[in-house]
Amino acid sequence: MVASLQSPADIVNAALARIGYKNRVGSLFEGSRAAKNALDIYGQTRDQLLREGDWPFARRDTTGTLIKSAPTGGYVPPTVWSNSYPPLPWLFEYSYPSDCIKVSSVRPAPILVPNFSPKPHLFAVANDGNQRVILSMVGDAVITYVGQVTNPTDMPVDFVEAFVAAMGRRLAPLLANLDATKLEAQDEQMETGMAERQQG
Repeated sequence: MVASLQSPADIVNAALARIGYKNRVGSLFEGSRAAKNALDIYGQTRDQLLREGDWPFARRDTTGTLIKSAPTGGYVPPTVWSNSYPPLPWLFEYSYPSDCIKVSSVRPAPILVPNFSPKPHLFAVANDGNQRVILSMVGDAVITYVGQVTNPTDMPVDFVEAFVAAMGRRLAPLLANLDATKLEAQDEQMETGMAERQQG
């Protein structure tokens, strides 16, 4: 059943069925009680699940888009720090990818391809004016991040199952007067049973 879910409404309806809620939604924007509650938490639930898990389908690697860099020779008089440079002590400032949920690593672009043991470097996410940026000591950086995936047809079955379960736990106390912690315990038992069966 999970593999055939094609839309946000399908995911919500699977979650509603999971908690025993009889009504279904045709769209998250239809205005029904279930749709309103689902719309309030749908995007947040999806993005939190992506952020907290290790989902290969959401991994993105991109060459960093450089916004600012420190002067080549350092801040030697008469050159002094100003906001035209990255905040101290960082040397490089990159733009934050528009679909990024979480930055996983920043590392130098490999000289030899493939690089079987790339080493990540320290980085920080900050705000520069009205935009989010990535600060690093690495020039020509490759940024690895978790991308926002919004189309259910791009989500693998295991993620969709986890998404449906998470939506069910959040909708249960709102619509069915169910205890979300009990649902979570049931989900954990189900996952444990599946893992044991797979191991033989």
